[in-house]
Amino acid sequence: MSTLVALVEFWDREIERWIGGDLDVPPRLRSWFESYKGKGAGEVILDVFPEPYTGKLIGNEEPVIMLGLNPGGALPRFQSHGGHFASQLETMSYHDWASTAPYSSELWESVHGPNRFYRNRFKFAQRLYARTEWDIANGIFFELYPYHSSRVTGPMTPPADVLREFVLDPIGDLNSSFVFAFGKPWFDVPRRLGLPAGRDLKVDWATPSRAAKVFPLPSGQDLVVMAQNGYAGPPGAADTDALAKALSIR
Repeated sequence: MSTLVALVEFWDREIERWIGGDLDVPPRLRSWFESYKGKGAGEVILDVFPEPYTGKLIGNEEPVIMLGLNPGGALPRFQSHGGHFASQLETMSYHDWASTAPYSSELWESVHGPNRFYRNRFKFAQRLYARTEWDIANGIFFELYPYHSSRVTGPMTPPADVLREFVLDPIGDLNSSFVFAFGKPWFDVPRRLGLPAGRDLKVDWATPSRAAKVFPLPSGQDLVVMAQNGYAGPPGAADTDALAKALSIR
């Protein structure tokens, strides 16, 4: 069994357990859960289901892999028991649900309008590879920390073995040369994983505070970590074009 299939099966079982009413963090995830101690708006919320990834992991021929910090604020109307998404998860697996690009769905947008978080990432992927017809379900988002909080108010330092098992090893089974990570906490992850030192990516950024480094992964993929002051998302149009040139993508 591939690490990717094992990951999908694990989270399908875990979310099914949560839907069944068991909100406790299981022993296998305890060290991950305890690796962040947010307070105030950064407090972790457990009465909505965790979201370790979204996107189509199995059978995805054109994945664009993007790594974020955490799933963001809790929205009980959708993510708590009896909420719209939780109700969907009563009749489908987590992977099948995550493959539907739920946060850009008609259901979501009828209540909350367009989701800038997702739209920015889809636009980044489409522009980076010049794929205007690229299916948004092919966008794969993994989180450094899978539990919800409205803000990140403290260090996120998941153990190295957790990140290998739940993020980097499964990503290695996906058909993509690059993995893009957004947010300053990702700069320290390669060191804690014992990966080779990265190289500064020389890019003519339009945003002066943006920085990027490239780290080689054991899978043969390149991890491209990016951040700018006060922002943990993908670059805008001009910087995406500059990034594509620097990586010789197009």
